[in-house]
Amino acid sequence: MPDNSAKPTQSDNPLLVVRGHVAELLINAPDRKNALPLAAWSRIPELLAELAESPDIRVCVVKGAGGRDFCAGADISEFETIRSTPEAAKHYDNINVAAFKALKALDIPVVAAIKGPCLGGGLGVALACDLRLASRSAFFGIPAAKLGLAYPPEALGDLLEAISASNAKQLLFTGERISAERALQIGLINEMVEDGSLDERISKLTDSLCANAPLSLKAAKGAIALLNRPEETRDLQTALQDAQTCIDSADYKEGYRAFLEKRAPVFKGV
Repeated sequence: MPDNSAKPTQSDNPLLVVRGHVAELLINAPDRKNALPLAAWSRIPELLAELAESPDIRVCVVKGAGGRDFCAGADISEFETIRSTPEAAKHYDNINVAAFKALKALDIPVVAAIKGPCLGGGLGVALACDLRLASRSAFFGIPAAKLGLAYPPEALGDLLEAISASNAKQLLFTGERISAERALQIGLINEMVEDGSLDERISKLTDSLCANAPLSLKAAKGAIALLNRPEETRDLQTALQDAQTCIDSADYKEGYRAFLEKRAPVFKGV
């Protein structure tokens, strides 16, 4: 996938921007606080399928276009027409869940860079990422109960991987918005940084991830996902094969030689 430094436009919603080993998935509706219309939800799996075919990409960062807002959730202005019947609502939820699954299916680290609102479906997007970093002024919430909706069970599973059942119930029952500081306390996010510092922190983090062995990161992500499943559904064969691939790789030889030679390793993902 070639480098793409084009500025996002309203017609490019969402948008992939690739710089070196890092891809950015931009939620691109800044005039609506990056609320996602149905067409945008449908586009996310298509873009991520392209990304999955790009072996040079080592990290994906999910962020909101415009530099102020992550994602205010689904575009509620569409609900009266696109989500007006039980069948249409179920179809809508299925498309949401497909976007979440596509993010989780990537075998590279996926990092959410959160500024401003991270609400409803936007929080679902963030929870489908491996790591979540937020500015101090970011805020979070699931307003489903205020809309008469049920949050998709698949998205609730992601929520429960991050926080306790009790804290999840409080978010869902109250529909309240919580601060980044509170989100950090309950484990909803991994880090909180001061306003104005998030882009720099994300850059340092992606540099660090890109410097590590891609096969090792893939093995770790796959094994953790596997071990989070119910024990009776686990098949460790894939995780064991990923571990063996690491041992057999040229990157493993490069890693221990670099350690012995007291230099930084140069990993190639093979």
